[in-house]
Amino acid sequence: MIVPSNLDDTIPVVCNTEDHEIFGNITAAVARDFPWLQLSEPHDGVAVIVGGGPSMKPLLPMIAGHKAAGQAIFAVNGTIPTLASVDVTPDYFVLLDARSHNKGFIHPNKATKYLIASQCSQGVFDALDGHDVTLWHPAYPGIQDYIGDRLCALIGGGTTVGLQAMSIAFAMGYRHIHLYGFDSSYSKAGDGHAYEQAANAADPRESYWVGGKEYISTPWMARQAMEFQTAAQQLADEDAVIQVHGHGLLPAIAKAMSEPPPAMSEVQKYEAMWQTPLYREVAPGESFAEHFIEIADPKLTDVIVDFGCGTGRGGKKIADLTRCEVQLVDFADNCRDEGNNLPFTVADLTKPIGVSGNIGYCTDVMEHIPPEDVPDVIQNIMNCVDSCYFKIALFDDSMGKLIGHPLHLSVFPSEWWQEKFSAYHIEYEHSDNGDACPYATFYVQNPK
Repeated sequence: MIVPSNLDDTIPVVCNTEDHEIFGNITAAVARDFPWLQLSEPHDGVAVIVGGGPSMKPLLPMIAGHKAAGQAIFAVNGTIPTLASVDVTPDYFVLLDARSHNKGFIHPNKATKYLIASQCSQGVFDALDGHDVTLWHPAYPGIQDYIGDRLCALIGGGTTVGLQAMSIAFAMGYRHIHLYGFDSSYSKAGDGHAYEQAANAADPRESYWVGGKEYISTPWMARQAMEFQTAAQQLADEDAVIQVHGHGLLPAIAKAMSEPPPAMSEVQKYEAMWQTPLYREVAPGESFAEHFIEIADPKLTDVIVDFGCGTGRGGKKIADLTRCEVQLVDFADNCRDEGNNLPFTVADLTKPIGVSGNIGYCTDVMEHIPPEDVPDVIQNIMNCVDSCYFKIALFDDSMGKLIGHPLHLSVFPSEWWQEKFSAYHIEYEHSDNGDACPYATFYVQNPK
């Protein structure tokens, strides 16, 4: 089984269909007399998966060339009419979406075989009555309770039909896969698809950056581009070769994955990350503010320094809750959210910082520090304050893939961190090692 990646903390999955409807569709589909997708032995065939991104259209002659060479064309969603414009009849049509209006993507007799997810609406299956349909099952939580013990391939690899089509092709034995129309962003003309699709016209648009270039995308498109990195790596680890054609956010990420990343200083890394709206969507310091207040018990006259403040939302929340003076410190000048007017100092924590206060707040920062610099950073912070609250992630990051560089450089167990704080008085210590995303918490004071 190819399992989907988990990006819920950064771009949450918002399912477009209620569970009861999905499971109702699955129950009805399982009762139909269709063959189920099975795992096949690897072979030398070539799979060409055609998505609906705008860069697909100018590359139609290349897709037609694949077809003429006898390679298998997999069409997804609304791509069949566009392929028909160059006389390409797909060998397979793949559909995942459970919403009933997606039966509009069905074009009877316009594809050789139809690979339809069991969660699709019954109107889709009715429209394909008499056609060559194979049922496939997405690795949707709880699906095993509805499909029983019958042998089948559970398909994961991501939350979009394009990514799951990659997994389907792999399950069918294909080890050489071409992707077209996987843009995951809008064209310069503002088009989101190679064809008209009013259903996505109102989607919110945001900027995403890869290799210093801006791409306009939506959260669901960006999630596809992020999930592609995990899915493609999983397939590559199983000897699949994936070639991405076209332009856009996902092709840019694929290109970056295949090339050595350019050298970047630590400051340049984070200046690039803060240009990406996706990176600032989650502010861990904001989530930990109340626990900090409970542990540190700041008084109204205390000055609190947020070291490695990032967006500044954590410091702002502390200021709002305590009415204390809060100062922000970070070495990336573009990190703060617009409108955050708390006092801000640009400073590298590996060097003397030059600020002073009573209590420090340092969350989701220390794991970003190179191991050899950790002692200096702790000392520099503690030289500025009497005590400091540290919240340290004990897991690898996923966001660094956007720039081709890891962000969490010091991923160690809590015992390693405890030793680093041994020169100070540890007032509070806690580790949640059993969690999916574990943190270690330390509240330390300078020795009297």
